[in-house]
Amino acid sequence: MDWLLFLENDLRTRENLYALEKELSAEIDAGLGFKFPDTLSGVPALTTATETWSHLSPQAFQTPYPELLRIVREVDPDFRLRSWVDLGAAYGRLGIVLGKVRPEAKFLGIEIDEGRVQETQRVFTKIGLAPESIRLGNCASENLPVAAVYFIYDFGSAEEIESALRSLQKIAHTHPMRVIGRGKRVRAIIEKNHPWLGAVHPAVHRLHYSIYRSHAEEGPAQE
Repeated sequence: MDWLLFLENDLRTRENLYALEKELSAEIDAGLGFKFPDTLSGVPALTTATETWSHLSPQAFQTPYPELLRIVREVDPDFRLRSWVDLGAAYGRLGIVLGKVRPEAKFLGIEIDEGRVQETQRVFTKIGLAPESIRLGNCASENLPVAAVYFIYDFGSAEEIESALRSLQKIAHTHPMRVIGRGKRVRAIIEKNHPWLGAVHPAVHRLHYSIYRSHAEEGPAQE
């Protein structure tokens, strides 16, 4: 069965609880063929001082598929937003969801852990997604690409998240954007230090994530 249809059908028969969404996401990962570090061998890990959340299980630091599906549909209900960047993409779940429900959108995931990048590229190739749409990189220290939507989970330290947000602020001077902040750390930093996100449009707050917009958007679609 198609994994998206499985997801939507299965959630109709369950209470929409976070623990169950994580359980369902683990089932989807298994169906897609992901091999996580406890079963993966021969894949080197990037050694840096940056926090990669390697001490947690893959299910602990990833956003569940059902939540990502809700985010995509809430952020882009009119199929207008054509470019999405995931800062700290882990195993590329956002790209997998976009490939199903927004196949016309361009996705780029930036992930600092080499093992995760290699495994995600393997699975992306297997399921027909472009393996180059996830790449190795440090979101805190590189020039970030222009996009209509940025997804930021708590990918590193407060200083690293702050650095990435400052980069986005520079981009926002000339390109409107929506920023999805997921996790307590990134949302706290945005609320405290980045009023430019929400100055025109009030933020939309959900249980695990918030949606911010930099300023008014024009045109039929955001590239």
